[in-house]
Amino acid sequence: MRETISRLAGAAILLALASGMPAAGAPGSVKDLLLLIPEKYLGLEGTTLSAAERLAMIEIDDTAHGWLRLAGRGAHAFEGWIELALFRKGPAGAMLGVAVNQCGPLCEQRLTFLQYAGGEWLDLTAAVFQPLPAGRVRQLYRAAFPDGESAADPPVLYRLPRQGTDLLLVTQEAVAGREVELARLQLIDGRFRAAPGAD
Repeated sequence: MRETISRLAGAAILLALASGMPAAGAPGSVKDLLLLIPEKYLGLEGTTLSAAERLAMIEIDDTAHGWLRLAGRGAHAFEGWIELALFRKGPAGAMLGVAVNQCGPLCEQRLTFLQYAGGEWLDLTAAVFQPLPAGRVRQLYRAAFPDGESAADPPVLYRLPRQGTDLLLVTQEAVAGREVELARLQLIDGRFRAAPGAD
């Protein structure tokens, strides 16, 4: 009997490996990571979200490309949105980008890059991302909006990519009247670097 159970368990493991299923404890998709991420990284400190509540927050589901857009719901409603993007090639394996955008009407953004390993969340933000200098952002904004009233403090956000790996610096549509790409930061050797002409 024991030998039969052992053989069945071995066959199940081989079947899982052959089908490409992730090993236990190794999330395979951005949705898997949504179910595991601590609430503090979603801008919802002091709350506890169930799996059903997390899944109900999904506004746009592009799991195939490793990207989700979330919106607050019910008791966890807020003005703004959250983007999650899974980068398969971070500095040490897969990395999750989290952009929490809280608005009213000007949006404030908290951008975090995390790695999930061994049941722990590691914050890689300082190692992989540095925002463009404020002076350079003002130059890029003035070039796009020569008569812009907000040139001293440009209303901008970083967009996580739905496809590819480039971060986009864009204007806030609600303030600037339209969303305009100002710069592109490319993921090179596990770090976001300004594309030529953006730095």
